[in-house]
Amino acid sequence: MMNVQYSVGQSKPCPVHDFALFATLGDTFSDALKVVPSDSVEYAATDTIYSAGVSAQHIYLLRDGYVKLFKTTASGKDQIIRVVKAGEIFGFDGLVDIRYNHSAMPLKHATVCRIAVDNLDMLGARRPEVERLIMVRCIKELQHADERLLELGAKRSDERLASFLLGWCNAANRWTPLILSRLEIAQLLGLTIETISRLFAQWKREGLLEEKQQAIQILDRHKMKQVADSNV
Repeated sequence: MMNVQYSVGQSKPCPVHDFALFATLGDTFSDALKVVPSDSVEYAATDTIYSAGVSAQHIYLLRDGYVKLFKTTASGKDQIIRVVKAGEIFGFDGLVDIRYNHSAMPLKHATVCRIAVDNLDMLGARRPEVERLIMVRCIKELQHADERLLELGAKRSDERLASFLLGWCNAANRWTPLILSRLEIAQLLGLTIETISRLFAQWKREGLLEEKQQAIQILDRHKMKQVADSNV
């Protein structure tokens, strides 16, 4: 069962129409979206947003924080399949299946807009552009999954970590929050925590990156790109 913590003890309406995700659809759609029932829900680090195998009754838009999507193997090992950032949508499963294919938990904390699939289906029937927009998002996630499979299968450990850090940090010489632990990065990249820790220590010694208080900056982005694309 989900451990749900609502803001101020209760769910509150969520301004879904304010998300940049829907901005391209124009004011007419924005007005229609305002009447779609949705909840603003806050989750703490110990909460589970949804678990693999439970009924997929909602889709989610992340307002604040980060969310990790993961699957647990038969041996009990977690494999992170995606880290959701603010402004992104997740929990698509309810649009194509009756159960979630993975689990979702916040990293530290998260505030989400939760929309019942039935309510979105009713809106989609009146406005097919909604379905097209969400389908595009689904396709992009499939493309991203294909890229990750390629990296996991074809790249060395240092190339995987360098690619991840380049994608996570927007620019060199600028601090970016990194709230994933060494273990969570290892679970995302299919590596061991020892390998992640060794590479971080090595690159800090070499002046490629700097880290403090759960934030990171790439000091030499050109060299980090060379590591990511070394193909040696």
